[in-house]
Amino acid sequence: MTHRRYIQITALALGLALVGCSNPTGTGEGTGKAKEGGTVTVALAEAPDKLDPTVASTFVGRIVFANMCEKLYDVNEDLELVPQLAADMPEISEDGKTYTFDVREGVKFNDGTELNAAAVKKTLEHYQDAPESARSAELSEIDSIETEGDTTVRLNLKHPFAPLTSIFADRSGMILSPKQLDELGADFANDPVCVGPFSFKDRPSSDRIELTKSDHYYDKSDVKLDGVNFSVITQGNVRAANLRSGDIDIADRIEPTDIETLKSVDDIKISPVTSLGYQGITVNVANSNGSGKLPHNIVDKPLAQEPKLREAFALSLDRKAINKVVFDGQYTPGCTPISPVTSYAPDIECPEQDLARAKQLVKETGVKTPVKITLTVEAANPEATKLGTVIQGMAKKAGFQVKVQSTEFTTALEQSQAGKLETFQVGWSGRLDPDQNIAPFWDPRSTLGDSGANYDDVMDLIAKERATTDGAERKQIFNQLTQKFLEYNNVIYLYHPKVVLGNRTSLSGVEYYGDGLIRLKTATQTG
Repeated sequence: MTHRRYIQITALALGLALVGCSNPTGTGEGTGKAKEGGTVTVALAEAPDKLDPTVASTFVGRIVFANMCEKLYDVNEDLELVPQLAADMPEISEDGKTYTFDVREGVKFNDGTELNAAAVKKTLEHYQDAPESARSAELSEIDSIETEGDTTVRLNLKHPFAPLTSIFADRSGMILSPKQLDELGADFANDPVCVGPFSFKDRPSSDRIELTKSDHYYDKSDVKLDGVNFSVITQGNVRAANLRSGDIDIADRIEPTDIETLKSVDDIKISPVTSLGYQGITVNVANSNGSGKLPHNIVDKPLAQEPKLREAFALSLDRKAINKVVFDGQYTPGCTPISPVTSYAPDIECPEQDLARAKQLVKETGVKTPVKITLTVEAANPEATKLGTVIQGMAKKAGFQVKVQSTEFTTALEQSQAGKLETFQVGWSGRLDPDQNIAPFWDPRSTLGDSGANYDDVMDLIAKERATTDGAERKQIFNQLTQKFLEYNNVIYLYHPKVVLGNRTSLSGVEYYGDGLIRLKTATQTG
């Protein structure tokens, strides 16, 4: 490896220094004596989709994976990239087209088989080639994968690709047991096997997932809990009530209206962190055959056929009022997929609500008013329903008639990917590198591209930001991309949320960072 330039890719090197971020949190007071064992219950805000990193697309699924499927790289409490299953940061060739890293030795999958370079190669090629894969676009720049001995992996790229290491800190970096992959194939989600502090035990229903302490984990001595149960409680006020009563130990994403009440409870700790993600409205412009399936054809809906209508719809919305009315002023209004807490945050002013301009644009299209739109929101989520109602009222003033349709979350995701929804209020939990808040949704080949975006100028800019590691140059390109997003409005970005964890103070050692994932490897009950 003497002929390669060594680059340690941290958040700083990627230009991802965070500003104004909440402090990372290790939750719980742990005032009692720590004890071994016990099972904790985590209430999730939605039901995870399939527990297979190959196809998974939900944020709550990533929370479960964080405890049973480790990655080549992860983030630390400062949101810096660090090795996890990789032994070190990658060595990158001078031309940026070859990445080489070693795999940790002495690591076993949760079925007792060995993690090695061959397992990494098999998993990555599976992610690239599986017909149903949601990871193929993320790894499309990898031309070939080689191994040297049992531990060394070499990735040969088609072009320089700055986000690659950060991509391996998410689902594309989760390494699957080759034995289980061979046995189950496309049914891997029925009994997933990875490397992790906990192993999959059962999923008796879509709303419950049970994990048990792994017998094979390399850091087994650090794991104190016997198991973790994930239960789905979609209503935020019910999650808060169950946390107060002690029926659950941890509540995912405390809603803004419940924060102050829970802060006053002595045996509950509230931990807010600034999210790397966004929330917005995805407009189905040309997803006619299913996400990532070409060709894209403009769908037969006014918003899809008339760019001016999409601009008018966006201009009818008051982001600041949405934040105040729906979220008690807790979130950050925004019109970009890039979180304001990163140094890549665009230097632009978001358009203010402009009803006069919106009405004029509607008039210019000649479309009969009121323009009818169906907006799908998550069912059984009062916050989502309230947001939909506020959007409905604002858009009405500009000549739109918005029908708010409540649909179970995973069903809505499937319908959106299939191109069956007109508009969908949905977001993204966010990634360290802004590329991964952008490319999956604007690349026409991506299975997450539910809007059917297919713009050459956008793809040219994405290619440019991927080809350089210069932070200032990338920020300039991200500014240009943001202007394109405001022009096309395939996704109407609305705000950047905070993610707020609530847990019983009898539980300590929970790791909770700006990515919003709940890490329970070192969690300990006290009492």
